[in-house]
Amino acid sequence: EEGGDRIEVGDLVIDVNAYPARLRGQIIDLTYKEFELLKYLAANQGRVLTRETLLDEVWGEDYIGGSRTVDVHVRRLRAKLGTEHDHLIGTVRNVGYRLDALVE
Repeated sequence: EEGGDRIEVGDLVIDVNAYPARLRGQIIDLTYKEFELLKYLAANQGRVLTRETLLDEVWGEDYIGGSRTVDVHVRRLRAKLGTEHDHLIGTVRNVGYRLDALVE
């Protein structure tokens, strides 16, 4: 659910303008790029996003580096979400990633 200033995906709430992301009311300590990646995934909830799309949209078209940086950031995001919620960011093999609502 997108409401202008915030994006909600299950128990995950991202405050687009004020920077914090919260999971069940608790602030998740994210770096700027982790936050931007999570925000982009959440804004495109349910859509499969390729590594190339994520690199262009989050890191910028001028980014010079491998697509594996996306994998590293996704791994860190999953770790910060915790084992109870790491399934929130799904891997679509040989394609990219998709963020889905939390399953209770």
